[in-house]
Amino acid sequence: FIFSFNIGAEELSSWGQLVKRGNTYFKKSDNKPFTGVLKNFFETGELSVIDHFKNGKQHGNFKSFHRNGELSMEGEFIEGKQNGEWSEFYDNGSLYWKLEYINGKKEDGLFRMYHKNGAIKSEVLYENDRPASNWVYYDENGKKERIDFYEDGKFFYEKYFD
Repeated sequence: FIFSFNIGAEELSSWGQLVKRGNTYFKKSDNKPFTGVLKNFFETGELSVIDHFKNGKQHGNFKSFHRNGELSMEGEFIEGKQNGEWSEFYDNGSLYWKLEYINGKKEDGLFRMYHKNGAIKSEVLYENDRPASNWVYYDENGKKERIDFYEDGKFFYEKYFD
């Protein structure tokens, strides 16, 4: 077994203790790139975010939470870039969306978002970190509601269905 942890790693309790310049987070108190853990809280005291930093870059696990304590989002940063599987959840715990990132860019493939009931909310094909197909939206019963048309990865127009 290999155990890895930072004894005495610095912990901050608010995003307000950091300032971002370029792609680097600095501690306001000493103006040095932050290494440690940020635990941010809602005004009412519940945990809202746990984020890890190394040399001023987000690095390691990231988790955010809904006020009710349910997981809101989770993923991993490597040297400031999203990497691997990222997921966002509704406050009832059901999946809202899931994406794979490679070095900060969305992995090519089908991207789906879901309604709270688990039905598909929308879907689009991604290539080169941008939409490569039209984005189709559905209601909670699976009926097509709208299509966002894309040209060369840029939104062009939308069409609604009755």
